[in-house]
Amino acid sequence: MSDAMLEKKRRNAKSHEAILEATISLLGSSGYVDFSIEKVAAKAGVGKQTIYRWWPTRADLVLEVWRDRLLPPMPPYDGKTALPTYLGNSLLAFGQQISRTDCRQAAICILAEAHRDPDLHQRMAEAVYLPRISLIKRAFQEAQESGAYPKDINVDVAIDALYGAVWYKVLIRFETVDRSYIETLVGQYLNQASG
Repeated sequence: MSDAMLEKKRRNAKSHEAILEATISLLGSSGYVDFSIEKVAAKAGVGKQTIYRWWPTRADLVLEVWRDRLLPPMPPYDGKTALPTYLGNSLLAFGQQISRTDCRQAAICILAEAHRDPDLHQRMAEAVYLPRISLIKRAFQEAQESGAYPKDINVDVAIDALYGAVWYKVLIRFETVDRSYIETLVGQYLNQASG
């Protein structure tokens, strides 16, 4: 690779990082309503065309930031941890992260745009929701197979109930979640479901 190509690659990587950092900063300070490609370009010190070369819309940019920078990674179920502990740790990490202004505003942006764009909705599901749901579903299934959780419980409904409660608390009530809330949520749901 020539020196000119290496320099271009380095500049591209630097610009790419500056754009992602500018996006996070603007979501955290201005929110979704005032978020624009123009503002990102100005803050990152790049031209708008540089951004559009990598992301065709602002929603595509925010989706990448939300997926790769703002949401906590979710470890797979190890088969040894008690289901309530695994769920509690997962829900707490998720709830605390989406309570952050930048992450919450990214979620609002993607959800608002996805209502108008079925392709974006599918990309959001594939990038954010489905991998997480798959891991949680596997944890429930392993707990059911081992006899630690009733086999007749609908796992999809359980996931909706637990994660839906966190989304509701953060996005509708504008509250944060803490370990006490998560432990109560998980404990009450699993006890009711098992009883």
